[in-house]
Amino acid sequence: MTPSGSMSLVSSCSGSPGAVPAGESDSLQTAQRVRERVPIKQFSDLVPGSSSAIYDPSNLAVGPDGALWVTNNTDQDSGESAVVRISTSGTRTNTYFFSGVTSQGSYLDDITTGPDGALWVTDGYNEEILRLSVQGKYTRFPLGSYGSPSGIVTGPDKALWFTENFGAKADVVKMTTKGKLTPYATTGELIDIASGSDGALWFTDFGGNHIGRITTTGKITEYSKGISAGAQPFSIAPGPDGALWFTELAGRIGRITTGGKVTKYSNGITQTEMPQDLVAGPDGAMWITEFGSGSGSTGAKIGRTTMQGKITEYSKIDPASGPSGITKGLKGDLWFGEGSTNEVGRLRIR
Repeated sequence: MTPSGSMSLVSSCSGSPGAVPAGESDSLQTAQRVRERVPIKQFSDLVPGSSSAIYDPSNLAVGPDGALWVTNNTDQDSGESAVVRISTSGTRTNTYFFSGVTSQGSYLDDITTGPDGALWVTDGYNEEILRLSVQGKYTRFPLGSYGSPSGIVTGPDKALWFTENFGAKADVVKMTTKGKLTPYATTGELIDIASGSDGALWFTDFGGNHIGRITTTGKITEYSKGISAGAQPFSIAPGPDGALWFTELAGRIGRITTGGKVTKYSNGITQTEMPQDLVAGPDGAMWITEFGSGSGSTGAKIGRTTMQGKITEYSKIDPASGPSGITKGLKGDLWFGEGSTNEVGRLRIR
């Protein structure tokens, strides 16, 4: 593969990659018919600067301006972490560096578009939430005793909701755009959070091996039936079927209805993969980033699952790329970060 070059993802499963399982809708059949190759283009060197600086593109969001906004981290000895704005053509248009509040740097993790037309970012290292205007101005909201934030999303109530952990303490926190915090205590090690079709927020508990649901008034329900010990639920996203879909680092994809019924799928996922993030695609399926084995040095893939749990893996991406976050752009293209190679990939399903 050549950096910034164009390539195709080719299914690593046996049989025709364009085949559609019986029982799927006509729309899915249309989307997948004669689709033997899924084109992808990769865009490298997102963050300018010293050649010794190694950046880690992790999570992405579509901004209010229609562009892609990507969190990028590096060791504080090599440079400053940043949020990068890229156009839908893959061109980096702006880089907004954030050094943190001390010489120890920052760690910019999740990112979402807020109800106020700005980007909101979790900075786990400095235990704060950042507001980033589309003009590139950061505003800090320190969390104090609330701990280290991870996932963040705009809720149906037009508030920001994020997960945070501090030692043995874990909270789901509601935050207004003015910075008012309302924590709701739970247990475990919370990672990701998403809005469900039922008007509630849903989150993953990595350490406790359950999926949580919280209403906008703060009522928490936890679901563990059907989730095995050591599953390590990681990312969660709404599906086109009204359910929530989630990844498990142990190598499975999960589906949970808004009533709490869990179904797990693993047939079709390479045993050494660690599914990371997932998003609903324009074809009525969920698309998944698969980090690969170990430190991400081998076996990176992109996965796809139908609503019936039919999983297909596409292996023709850089096996050392370490794909992480994935999101859907305004034009229907899927965009994902490649943390191990400082690239962003664009997956086009047409």
